Amino acid sequence: MSRLRDCPAGFVLSREGRWLAAVRAESAGAVLPLLRHWAAGALPPPVRRLSGGRGGVGVYQLAADLAAVVRSYRRGGWVARCNRDIYCGWRPRPLRELAVTEALRARGVPTVEILGAAVRWVVPGCYRGVMVSREVPGAHNLWEYLCAAAPAERSGACAAAASVTRQLHDAGVIHPDLNLQNYLVRRLAGGVEVRIIDLDRARLQPVSAAQRRAAAARLRRSVRRLDPLARVITADCQAALQAVGAAEAT
Repeated sequence: MSRLRDCPAGFVLSREGRWLAAVRAESAGAVLPLLRHWAAGALPPPVRRLSGGRGGVGVYQLAADLAAVVRSYRRGGWVARCNRDIYCGWRPRPLRELAVTEALRARGVPTVEILGAAVRWVVPGCYRGVMVSREVPGAHNLWEYLCAAAPAERSGACAAAASVTRQLHDAGVIHPDLNLQNYLVRRLAGGVEVRIIDLDRARLQPVSAAQRRAAAARLRRSVRRLDPLARVITADCQAALQAVGAAEAT
């Protein structure tokens, strides 16, 4: 293994045949065998499956103290009808997502800890990808959390999600696919903890006021799609989420 120049510090690169992986050095011994199975198309069944990821997310127990979430890159929309999981380009999306996520963690934005990202070249310039992250115990995406939470708890979770999104924007990152399933929420003794996830197509750049408003509009569309009758996400929740469009108070 050798260090990957374009990946964050603390990651190392493994190249084997037609696949390559960038893995956190301290976890490489546990993560690399799993990625070898993935590259060979022989992943064992996960200990459990998670919603999201277009059906490609599972949890694997890699050690007594290490549970990993494995998310295969899957296409959505009309493209998925003829191409489920092949991507094209020379800057693979898993490695870009790794770089953005680590940059956010360094800037104090709550997100997941990535353990490894890998691609397997199908032909030159075309690949399949996968991301491995440390599981956040007891966490659910925001939509699942709101459906299960008591009505009095929902607006607080939405306000926390809006605050994390403002942190994201203030850190200089655009999330082009912001929706209720891009947040991880879990209850803690003092309230809720919210992390922003799935930074697949996120990009580092200054975020304008118009882009903040566009993010709020994307969340509104997500709310309408998931809860068209506003049975779960009531007016107070929607108002809390719309604070995404404002700059973080200083």
